[in-house]
Amino acid sequence: MSEFATEVLGENDPEQTEKEAGKVAGVTEIEEGAPWNAVEDAFLRRRSIRKFKKKQVPAHLIRRMLEVGRFAPSQGNCQPWKMVVVRDRDMIEEMEDFCVASCRKIAGMVDYTVYDKGTFARRKTEMMAKLISRSKPNSMHPVPFAAVSLVAQNRFAVFHHPPTIILPLMDTRGIGHPQIDLGIVGTNIVMAAHSLGLGTCWVGLASFLNESPEWRERLEVEEPYEIIEAISVGYPLGKPMRNTVSRETHETVWLEDGKKELIY
Repeated sequence: MSEFATEVLGENDPEQTEKEAGKVAGVTEIEEGAPWNAVEDAFLRRRSIRKFKKKQVPAHLIRRMLEVGRFAPSQGNCQPWKMVVVRDRDMIEEMEDFCVASCRKIAGMVDYTVYDKGTFARRKTEMMAKLISRSKPNSMHPVPFAAVSLVAQNRFAVFHHPPTIILPLMDTRGIGHPQIDLGIVGTNIVMAAHSLGLGTCWVGLASFLNESPEWRERLEVEEPYEIIEAISVGYPLGKPMRNTVSRETHETVWLEDGKKELIY
């Protein structure tokens, strides 16, 4: 349909115009209760993978994932990111060792749970933990706090020994909230990997690398870019993606026709 015809229809019959526009865009009407489509099902079945096969991922698949990432939406389409791909196993192990050492250093300062109650050592580290939590409440959340402690005790890996690591670097000059844009491009990459039968895992503890001038140089992280996350990529060991992972329900405020409703 031509733009002129659409414009004429819009003046005479808005509903018909919307109907015709839907045909052009290939819009499919979904009835309530219909099965999940392929894209929805992929999002529901994706899960973090922490055990990988040693087999390396073909380079062309990584490039496909990066290309899908390139088309992620970003504020003002400024795309405040730059990618670093690490496929050198020795370097990956060195990155692991560095982050483990950083976790041990942090745990020694704030993990008061390793000391007996009432001891001076526990009171001292508990006080340090409270001081740090005031300036970095997100970092001192129980989840990353527990992860740092487990890594320090050699009970949990940082990168989970993947054959490939993707580091989406954040351009700190990005408009608005570049952290959100980085999360979106990362999601595109993760879902592209899932569609190719690959497993991925977001690694927040990779940010320790950003604090090391040596690692910033080795990974060619120059200002104004920063390492804030990493994505481990590889072939999953076993078949962990057969089932969905349970998620909590959250309260949603639904406003429509002057009414408010809470749904879950």
